[in-house]
Amino acid sequence: MQSNYPTLGRFAAAGIGAAALFLVAGAAALGAGREPEAAASPTPITAPAPTPTPSAAATYAITPVPATPAPTAKPDVVPSVVVLDTIDDVDPRVVVDDPSGTLVDIRTGKGGDGMSVRWNTAAVEQLDPKTIRVTWVGFPGEDQVVLSIDASGGTPVLVFDQMAPYANTDALGADRVLILTFDAAVNAADVEVAFPSVEASF
Repeated sequence: MQSNYPTLGRFAAAGIGAAALFLVAGAAALGAGREPEAAASPTPITAPAPTPTPSAAATYAITPVPATPAPTAKPDVVPSVVVLDTIDDVDPRVVVDDPSGTLVDIRTGKGGDGMSVRWNTAAVEQLDPKTIRVTWVGFPGEDQVVLSIDASGGTPVLVFDQMAPYANTDALGADRVLILTFDAAVNAADVEVAFPSVEASF
Protein backbone atom coordinates (compact mmCIF):
# COMPACT_ATOMS: atom_id res chain seq x y z
CA MET A 1 0.00 0.00 0.00
CA GLN A 2 1.43 3.31 -1.08
CA SER A 3 1.77 6.06 1.44
CA ASN A 4 -0.39 9.21 1.05
CA TYR A 5 2.23 11.45 2.63
CA PRO A 6 3.99 12.34 -0.61
CA THR A 7 0.71 13.11 -2.27
CA LEU A 8 -0.36 15.36 0.59
CA GLY A 9 2.98 17.07 0.35
CA ARG A 10 2.47 17.71 -3.32
CA PHE A 11 -1.02 19.08 -2.68
CA ALA A 12 0.27 21.27 0.09
CA ALA A 13 3.09 22.59 -2.11
CA ALA A 14 0.67 23.18 -4.96
CA GLY A 15 -1.67 25.03 -2.64
CA ILE A 16 1.11 27.22 -1.33
CA GLY A 17 2.25 27.95 -4.91
CA ALA A 18 -1.25 28.81 -5.95
CA ALA A 19 -1.66 31.11 -2.97
CA ALA A 20 1.61 32.85 -3.78
CA LEU A 21 0.60 33.22 -7.39
CA PHE A 22 -2.72 34.64 -6.31
CA LEU A 23 -1.03 37.15 -4.10
CA VAL A 24 1.32 38.26 -6.91
CA ALA A 25 -1.53 38.58 -9.37
CA GLY A 26 -3.61 40.54 -6.90
CA ALA A 27 -0.77 42.90 -6.24
CA ALA A 28 -0.28 43.43 -9.97
CA ALA A 29 -3.93 44.06 -10.48
CA LEU A 30 -4.01 46.48 -7.64
CA GLY A 31 -1.05 48.36 -9.07
CA ALA A 32 -2.60 48.48 -12.48
CA GLY A 33 -5.83 49.84 -11.14
CA ARG A 34 -4.29 52.81 -9.43
CA GLU A 35 -3.69 56.01 -11.43
CA PRO A 36 -0.13 57.34 -11.39
CA GLU A 37 0.35 60.27 -9.09
CA ALA A 38 0.85 63.59 -10.81
CA ALA A 39 4.43 64.77 -10.79
CA ALA A 40 4.97 67.26 -8.07
CA SER A 41 5.16 70.74 -9.57
CA PRO A 42 8.25 72.67 -8.44
CA THR A 43 7.68 75.43 -5.97
CA PRO A 44 8.25 78.77 -7.78
CA ILE A 45 11.20 80.75 -6.49
CA THR A 46 10.50 84.44 -6.21
CA ALA A 47 13.58 86.50 -7.11
CA PRO A 48 14.26 89.37 -4.71
CA ALA A 49 13.31 92.80 -6.00
CA PRO A 50 16.36 94.62 -7.40
CA THR A 51 17.77 97.21 -5.05
CA PRO A 52 17.87 100.57 -6.86
CA THR A 53 21.38 101.92 -7.21
CA PRO A 54 21.51 105.54 -6.01
CA SER A 55 22.42 107.86 -8.84
CA ALA A 56 25.36 110.17 -8.40
CA ALA A 57 24.42 113.54 -7.06
CA ALA A 58 24.34 116.20 -9.76
CA THR A 59 27.40 118.40 -9.72
CA TYR A 60 27.57 121.99 -10.92
CA ALA A 61 30.71 123.80 -12.00
CA ILE A 62 31.20 126.89 -9.89
CA THR A 63 33.07 129.68 -11.61
CA PRO A 64 35.02 131.63 -9.02
CA VAL A 65 34.30 135.31 -9.02
CA PRO A 66 37.55 137.24 -9.26
CA ALA A 67 38.17 139.39 -6.27
CA THR A 68 37.96 143.08 -6.90
CA PRO A 69 41.41 144.50 -6.32
CA ALA A 70 41.63 147.17 -3.74
CA PRO A 71 42.07 150.59 -5.29
CA THR A 72 45.64 151.69 -5.29
CA ALA A 73 46.76 155.16 -4.56
CA LYS A 74 47.44 157.19 -7.66
CA PRO A 75 51.18 157.51 -8.03
CA ASP A 76 52.74 160.91 -8.14
CA VAL A 77 53.52 161.29 -11.84
CA VAL A 78 55.23 164.63 -11.46
CA PRO A 79 58.92 164.15 -10.73
CA SER A 80 60.60 166.59 -8.38
CA VAL A 81 63.83 166.49 -10.40
CA VAL A 82 64.22 166.19 -14.17
CA VAL A 83 67.52 165.32 -15.85
CA LEU A 84 67.79 167.33 -19.06
CA ASP A 85 68.84 165.63 -22.28
CA THR A 86 71.60 167.77 -23.79
CA ILE A 87 74.66 167.35 -25.97
CA ASP A 88 76.90 168.01 -22.95
CA ASP A 89 78.81 165.29 -21.17
CA VAL A 90 77.23 166.36 -17.88
CA ASP A 91 73.47 166.81 -18.14
CA PRO A 92 71.99 169.55 -15.97
CA ARG A 93 69.11 168.88 -13.60
CA VAL A 94 65.94 170.86 -13.04
CA VAL A 95 64.39 170.96 -9.57
CA VAL A 96 60.63 171.44 -9.97
CA ASP A 97 58.61 173.54 -7.51
CA ASP A 98 54.87 173.62 -8.26
CA PRO A 99 52.92 174.97 -5.28
CA SER A 100 49.86 175.47 -7.51
CA GLY A 101 49.56 171.72 -8.15
CA THR A 102 48.49 172.33 -11.76
CA LEU A 103 51.37 170.39 -13.34
CA VAL A 104 50.55 166.73 -14.10
CA ASP A 105 53.63 165.73 -16.09
CA ILE A 106 57.07 167.11 -16.90
CA ARG A 107 59.86 165.52 -18.91
CA THR A 108 62.94 166.51 -20.83
CA GLY A 109 63.03 167.32 -24.53
CA LYS A 110 66.10 166.93 -26.74
CA GLY A 111 68.46 169.88 -26.51
CA GLY A 112 70.21 170.76 -29.75
CA ASP A 113 73.72 172.04 -30.41
CA GLY A 114 74.12 175.78 -29.88
CA MET A 115 71.54 178.38 -28.87
CA SER A 116 68.04 178.44 -30.36
CA VAL A 117 67.12 181.55 -28.34
CA ARG A 118 68.99 184.38 -26.67
CA TRP A 119 69.98 184.47 -23.05
CA ASN A 120 67.14 185.08 -20.56
CA THR A 121 64.44 184.44 -23.15
CA ALA A 122 62.45 181.32 -24.00
CA ALA A 123 60.44 179.83 -26.85
CA VAL A 124 57.07 178.34 -25.80
CA GLU A 125 55.35 176.01 -28.30
CA GLN A 126 51.93 174.35 -28.19
CA LEU A 127 52.04 170.53 -28.44
CA ASP A 128 48.42 169.77 -27.48
CA PRO A 129 45.70 171.67 -25.58
CA LYS A 130 47.33 170.93 -22.21
CA THR A 131 50.98 170.50 -23.18
CA ILE A 132 53.69 173.00 -24.04
CA ARG A 133 57.39 172.77 -24.88
CA VAL A 134 59.75 175.36 -23.44
CA THR A 135 63.24 175.98 -24.86
CA TRP A 136 65.82 178.25 -23.19
CA VAL A 137 69.59 178.32 -22.85
CA GLY A 138 72.05 177.79 -20.05
CA PHE A 139 75.76 177.45 -19.49
CA PRO A 140 77.25 174.19 -20.79
CA GLY A 141 77.73 171.72 -17.97
CA GLU A 142 75.41 173.55 -15.61
CA ASP A 143 74.22 171.00 -13.08
CA GLN A 144 71.14 172.55 -11.49
CA VAL A 145 68.21 174.79 -12.39
CA VAL A 146 65.21 175.58 -10.18
CA LEU A 147 61.87 175.91 -11.95
CA SER A 148 59.03 177.50 -10.01
CA ILE A 149 55.51 177.37 -11.44
CA ASP A 150 52.86 179.91 -10.49
CA ALA A 151 49.39 179.38 -11.96
CA SER A 152 47.38 181.29 -9.40
CA GLY A 153 46.20 183.71 -12.11
CA GLY A 154 45.06 180.92 -14.43
CA THR A 155 47.94 181.31 -16.89
CA PRO A 156 51.18 179.56 -15.89
CA VAL A 157 54.20 181.70 -15.06
CA LEU A 158 57.49 179.80 -15.32
CA VAL A 159 60.41 181.15 -13.35
CA PHE A 160 63.86 179.67 -14.11
CA ASP A 161 66.46 180.36 -11.46
CA GLN A 162 69.89 179.57 -12.91
CA MET A 163 73.30 181.07 -13.45
CA ALA A 164 73.14 183.52 -16.35
CA PRO A 165 75.33 186.23 -17.87
CA TYR A 166 74.40 189.86 -18.07
CA ALA A 167 72.05 191.01 -20.81
CA ASN A 168 73.20 191.10 -24.43
CA THR A 169 76.34 189.07 -23.65
CA ASP A 170 78.19 187.02 -26.23
CA ALA A 171 78.73 184.15 -23.76
CA LEU A 172 78.13 180.76 -25.28
CA GLY A 173 75.25 178.66 -24.03
CA ALA A 174 73.38 175.50 -24.99
CA ASP A 175 69.71 174.66 -25.42
CA ARG A 176 67.62 173.31 -22.54
CA VAL A 177 64.20 171.82 -23.35
CA LEU A 178 61.29 170.85 -21.09
CA ILE A 179 57.85 169.47 -21.97
CA LEU A 180 55.14 170.36 -19.47
CA THR A 181 51.55 169.06 -19.23
CA PHE A 182 48.95 170.79 -17.05
CA ASP A 183 45.61 169.63 -15.65
CA ALA A 184 43.69 172.14 -17.80
CA ALA A 185 44.03 173.70 -21.21
CA VAL A 186 46.84 176.18 -21.52
CA ASN A 187 47.63 178.63 -24.33
CA ALA A 188 51.34 178.71 -25.17
CA ALA A 189 51.08 182.32 -26.33
CA ASP A 190 49.91 183.38 -22.86
CA VAL A 191 52.59 181.58 -20.83
CA GLU A 192 55.08 183.90 -19.16
CA VAL A 193 58.73 182.94 -18.62
CA ALA A 194 61.04 184.83 -16.28
CA PHE A 195 64.77 184.65 -15.43
CA PRO A 196 65.47 186.49 -12.18
CA SER A 197 69.21 185.85 -12.27
CA VAL A 198 70.16 188.21 -15.06
CA GLU A 199 73.79 188.27 -13.95
CA ALA A 200 76.12 185.41 -13.27
CA SER A 201 75.96 184.36 -9.64
CA PHE A 202 79.37 182.69 -9.59
